[in-house]
Amino acid sequence: MMMAFDKYLLKKDNLLKRRIEIDSSLYQELAKLTDIYDASINKLVNIAIIDLIENEKNIKIYERPENEISESHNFAIRASSYAKMEKLRDKYGLSIYKLTNIAIYNALND
Repeated sequence: MMMAFDKYLLKKDNLLKRRIEIDSSLYQELAKLTDIYDASINKLVNIAIIDLIENEKNIKIYERPENEISESHNFAIRASSYAKMEKLRDKYGLSIYKLTNIAIYNALND
């Protein structure tokens, strides 16, 4: 039986603390979304990762703006998602950092 909660909330999962580099423009867009959604940047990143894993679409390097810098941020990534990201890393030959940025980019531009 699917409840309304299942549709809108993530179920509990173990969290892994990871330091991941995020392109600054992507991070700024996520920060703006925290004013719209009842979610932290950390939750938005986890949702973007889950969407990438579930749809496995557009897993390719996107064109970063010229002079784009990346900043390291600490995140609590869902353990189940991280394990699936490791499989995607092996499948596509892309680092977790790149996959995370692709996930955020795709979620922002969907």
